[in-house]
Amino acid sequence: MHAAAPNALARTLRAFFGDYLPAQRGVSRHTLHSYRDTLTLLLRFLAARGHCAAVTLDLAALSPEAILAFLDHLEHDRHNTISSRNVRLAALHAFFRYVATAAPEHLEQAQRIVGIPVKRTQAGPIDYLEEDEIRAVLGAIDRHTRAGGRDYALLALCFNTGARVQELVDLNVRALQLAPPPQVTLVGKGRTTRICPLWPQTAQVLTQFVAARQLDLHAATPLFCNQRGGRLTRFGVRYLLAKYCRIARATCPSLVPKRLHPHSARHSTAMLLLKAGVDLVTISHWLGHASVNTTNRYATADLAMKRQAIARAGTLGSGLTPTRAWPPDASVLAWLKSL
Repeated sequence: MHAAAPNALARTLRAFFGDYLPAQRGVSRHTLHSYRDTLTLLLRFLAARGHCAAVTLDLAALSPEAILAFLDHLEHDRHNTISSRNVRLAALHAFFRYVATAAPEHLEQAQRIVGIPVKRTQAGPIDYLEEDEIRAVLGAIDRHTRAGGRDYALLALCFNTGARVQELVDLNVRALQLAPPPQVTLVGKGRTTRICPLWPQTAQVLTQFVAARQLDLHAATPLFCNQRGGRLTRFGVRYLLAKYCRIARATCPSLVPKRLHPHSARHSTAMLLLKAGVDLVTISHWLGHASVNTTNRYATADLAMKRQAIARAGTLGSGLTPTRAWPPDASVLAWLKSL
């Protein structure tokens, strides 16, 4: 008995992930996996909703109404944030833009789904650590152990470069240049490459780490490994950051209401650079932002800098000519003329 031929959905998915994304778009494997996870979640949701097997679903089942129900499911049942919901929607937009060309008989359906807008989200305050808090976190690491030596080198590099967690775990030893001028090559979103300078203290820490592990600086082997010798994962880095933040709270009470995660470490680097007088364009390149507009929010994040700005404004304001009082029985035109 011959197996049933794949339906339109199966054919489109196979072409989308097998050819279009890797060969025509050239997306990174992380983007491909993100899109894959979104479509997997969607198909599982629709199968459970329709009390059928996912293999029986066809393109017609992925209606705009079904997509909206899926997005509500992400928010209310899976408790995803608005940002996570929008990431899933972006993946679906990409898929249905492809559907519009690969299966034109579904053009109207694809256009309606691509037209589903992203949901606006209110940006919260930036979560970052002050310089003394960073020192407390690094001081919580026992550098005399093998694992502690790795963790200290990892976090020192993290706070120096402001690298994304995926950029850190993807690092190979040959990405380091420890001879003057010390620097590290990072591969970011969209496979964009940037070179980030290393502070002398960070370069010394990494030199000691490389020597202790007897790592070949020309090798394409992982820089940071787990206890089994495999590449450290994003979840492993998140665990380590939370662990040392928790330990550091004993000596640094200001850390009590804060939590340290990979992106707050990245924010901390940006704020350190900003306070040191580094301009926003340079910080944008340092962090690998696609646009300086992403970096602009750091300029409004620091309370100390806001207080200094208010103090300067108050000093300047004290010498200004006061606004003229409203003369009695005067018309608005007469008052304007008197200015």
